Amino acid sequence: MSFDRKLQKLRETVARKVAESPKKAEPSRQLKLELWPDEVRGVPNAILRGSLFGVGQERAVHKKRTLIAAVEGYEIRFKGETFNQTDLDVLEGMLHIAMPHPLGKRVEFTVHSFLKALGRKTSGEQHEQFKEQVVRLMGGVVEITDTKSKVTFMGTLVSKAFRDEETGRYVVIFDKDMLNLYEAGYSHIDWNQRMALGKSTLAKWLHGFYATHAKPYPYKVETLHRLCGSLAALKEFKRMLKKALTDLVSVGSIESWTIDQDDLVNIQRTPSKAQQKYLKRPVNRA
Repeated sequence: MSFDRKLQKLRETVARKVAESPKKAEPSRQLKLELWPDEVRGVPNAILRGSLFGVGQERAVHKKRTLIAAVEGYEIRFKGETFNQTDLDVLEGMLHIAMPHPLGKRVEFTVHSFLKALGRKTSGEQHEQFKEQVVRLMGGVVEITDTKSKVTFMGTLVSKAFRDEETGRYVVIFDKDMLNLYEAGYSHIDWNQRMALGKSTLAKWLHGFYATHAKPYPYKVETLHRLCGSLAALKEFKRMLKKALTDLVSVGSIESWTIDQDDLVNIQRTPSKAQQKYLKRPVNRA
């Protein structure tokens, strides 16, 4: 065998061994939510812009993937026992506790302190209600498609939850894929304002819905009726809507509202600092 041929064989052997040698494992990136101030709750816009967390007290069970109401830009399907605003209180509270930690890690808390943070009583009945809500959030399968980015989140909003019998503390784990919902856009919900709205589920839904709008669009009364999942007759809903909008003014969430002769709901509110920056961005008209 010639020298050149031997050299070529040697090069091929070295290249093969390098290719077959185990690579050093790269440290996994810890997926964490962006930090937000303690007085707000960070919530994905997709959760707030439709009827995924509706206003009804009565619950339905969707045995198959069911398309539910959402604003243009989202397609949301749901399977399970429907969520409402009390469930959203629980989800927002747990996400706030999970915020400083990498997603997929254990987050611990006591139910007593958690219920107090929600402004609820701490009786045994309230503890049982909390258990029901956590199980409901774990059992409802959500399918959210961002029609602009063509990305779909499929899964449950709470990955795992259990009670540590040794410590008496609850443990909750959020799936790492939750980060996709946040990266698609999220809003800061003023927690004190939300708590001040009490048991008004429509006011709470409107509070979250309009928080996702840097500059609120005029929506028809019937459109809001559909988006929030209300089962009330439209005439009754309009009466409830006026009361709920007045509640938003009273807690400082919006400055004013009007419903014109075409049944368009017009909202005046001051956008958040982040939303003000968004509104000042130059528009590419090319």
